[in-house]
Amino acid sequence: MKVLFALHFPGYFRFFDTTIRKLAERGHHVMLAFDSPEKQAEGAAALAGAVGAIETVEGPPARGDAWDDVAQAVRGGIDYARYLDPYFADAPYLRDRMRKVLPPVFAGLGRFTTAGPAMASTLVRWFSTLEDAIPPSEAVDGYLRGLAPDLLVVSPLVMSRLRQVDLVKSARNLGIPSALCVASWDHLTTKGLMRVQPDCVVVWNEAQKLEAVDLHGTQPDRIAITGAQPFDRWFDREPSLSRRDFCQQVGLPADRPFLLFTGSSRSISAPTAEQQFVRQWVESLRGSSSSTVQQLSALIRPHPYNAGHWAEVDFSGVANVSIYPRGDLNPLTPKARADYFDSLYHAVGVVGINTSAMIEAAVIGRPVHTVLANEFVDTQMGTRHFRHLLPENGG
Repeated sequence: MKVLFALHFPGYFRFFDTTIRKLAERGHHVMLAFDSPEKQAEGAAALAGAVGAIETVEGPPARGDAWDDVAQAVRGGIDYARYLDPYFADAPYLRDRMRKVLPPVFAGLGRFTTAGPAMASTLVRWFSTLEDAIPPSEAVDGYLRGLAPDLLVVSPLVMSRLRQVDLVKSARNLGIPSALCVASWDHLTTKGLMRVQPDCVVVWNEAQKLEAVDLHGTQPDRIAITGAQPFDRWFDREPSLSRRDFCQQVGLPADRPFLLFTGSSRSISAPTAEQQFVRQWVESLRGSSSSTVQQLSALIRPHPYNAGHWAEVDFSGVANVSIYPRGDLNPLTPKARADYFDSLYHAVGVVGINTSAMIEAAVIGRPVHTVLANEFVDTQMGTRHFRHLLPENGG
């Protein structure tokens, strides 16, 4: 079977590399296409040494027809309209982010921050009707005919400026089955709307199934629950270094436990704010009334795509605090993943603002903590996915 994986950029391999490898190993021909092939190009390292037929093909073309501008406007408009629903009333960060990219023709929508359920639903249905009226792209039809896949897989689909909506439309027009594989825990609640329904939507769990049904209008019988495939690799893993050797590598004493701070992406925590937060957190450890807490070491692990601002940060005046790794180190290669796992495994607890590393720490069995900080209210409680981590929601 020929499978076309159409992804936003190569960084998405961190979500799907195992799936792609397994398909190729089982004799399927996997074609990889990107909307933005230069973005996070180092993601290709996740497939190094893969066995089987895996090839990178040219990404999908722009429509380039009379409908192109119309399609972009409609898709940008519906993405903002969804955030007028009362469900997102306490999510100003998400709404403001969509307002910034509202097409000029629908700029007036930006004056509104919320609407009643009936009005919000009417707006979304109106935009959906416009989307349905946009025909498949002849250029994208030709692209798919040339590749002749037996199956189209897209991710994330829920971003307005990608060409994946047109890919799914053309696949439907040509009789090619299509699937959306939801890549991350936040994609159904922090991005745009699923403007076209593929034949199958692959989600992690019942919570994401409800999001697909309630927020995106997906029919339940089109949904497949497979588990969170990006995290499978952590369940049965063993550390690559002993605790002593790991502490020596990162510059911490081996005779005392350490807490691991896992950094967030730039969209969650601005560089300066995250630095200030971590300094205050370290100060609170050292000023604790508990001697046990006072003696804890702290390892700060920056987010791989928010690491540059940590390069010059200096904690040399504070005992037993280390920043590791310095520079961008995305856990994509076997060695980098082993290093990342060791960081989680050897910690006595993990602290974060809002990051999937908190889920990975829980998979490994480490206690996960956060601080509901005023400076991050919009990107913590102001996002729906963060609330999955709360005890009252099973987190």
